[in-house]
Amino acid sequence: LSSNSTSPKVVTMKCNRRQFTRIKFPRPVILDFGKNKYKCSATNFSLSGMYVQGWFKQHAGDVCDIKLSLSETEPEMTIKAVCCVVRLEKDGLALRFTSMEPDSFLFLQEALLYKNNAHWCKQPDGTAPPLYNWKIL
Repeated sequence: LSSNSTSPKVVTMKCNRRQFTRIKFPRPVILDFGKNKYKCSATNFSLSGMYVQGWFKQHAGDVCDIKLSLSETEPEMTIKAVCCVVRLEKDGLALRFTSMEPDSFLFLQEALLYKNNAHWCKQPDGTAPPLYNWKIL
């Protein structure tokens, strides 16, 4: 290197520690902590958990059952899971899925794949595939 050259810049990047990508996907959800039940909105999902907006009287480590329906027309497409509170914030809490029925896991995978790749799902004639109509049970 000549004396005129400058040393290369080092660029640091923030590392994403998540194992699974999160997708913004607002959905109504019921959280059942036993004594406390909440009807609220989950703002994003991944295969490992979700973030739920609201104010909760819960603590990290608390366990809950969740239930949401992915389709108004197909009630069997319901995600049922057991979750653990991993983080509390002023506007919500982060939940990690600890157990889930195989069908629920498949429905979650399908919903996340569809939401993430919706722009790839166009038919050859330019029309979009039928959309799910979402609702809570």
